[in-house]
Amino acid sequence: MLLNPIIIKLGGSLIYHRNGEILRNLGDVISEYSSEYPLLIVPGGGPFADVVREFGKQLELCEETCHFMALSGMDQYAYVLKDFIPGSVLTDFSDLESTIPAILSPPFKPQILLCSSFLRQVPENHLERSWDVTSDSIAAYLAKRLNSSLLVILKSTDIDPGIQEPDVDSFFHKLLPLGFPVWFINGLYPDRLSRLMQTGSTQGIYLSSTKSYGELF
Repeated sequence: MLLNPIIIKLGGSLIYHRNGEILRNLGDVISEYSSEYPLLIVPGGGPFADVVREFGKQLELCEETCHFMALSGMDQYAYVLKDFIPGSVLTDFSDLESTIPAILSPPFKPQILLCSSFLRQVPENHLERSWDVTSDSIAAYLAKRLNSSLLVILKSTDIDPGIQEPDVDSFFHKLLPLGFPVWFINGLYPDRLSRLMQTGSTQGIYLSSTKSYGELF
């Protein structure tokens, strides 16, 4: 039986905190629940993408060049995450149609996306080759493409529950269908991700494409 996957985007800024302890604890949570759900991890860019931004400006590189360089930076973070998520495997979705049944059928393992290979298969009219498309939009695109049951965005800061639009790139909302469930969680508190996986709710911001509200418990 095929199950709809849960997409988890791990923000690149989480790499800076507590010498990897946060990533290790998040990895343990992801590994724990991966036996119950098909989980696909989309890595952020973090310091690897920051280097691209720096030299892109310094050398006046075009946005498309920087886009693919940044995707390679996300791949570097993917390799880091593999060390922190027990039982995880790297996937490039080189043949998406044949890969989907394999990852959506038990036994499940956490799948970490190698973005550079995957994005070369995606038509430019689906995802623009520019800084306007970040790992947030890549996660949203996959969530829609794979008919995911949930998208979880882990950042390294709390989000004000009074805001209407969490801080994501400009393409994010265009990619998700109305009513699609998205949780924005502060990844510095791995127990919040654990609570979401256990109960379906947690402390963070829930967005359904038509409304957003904070869960404050």
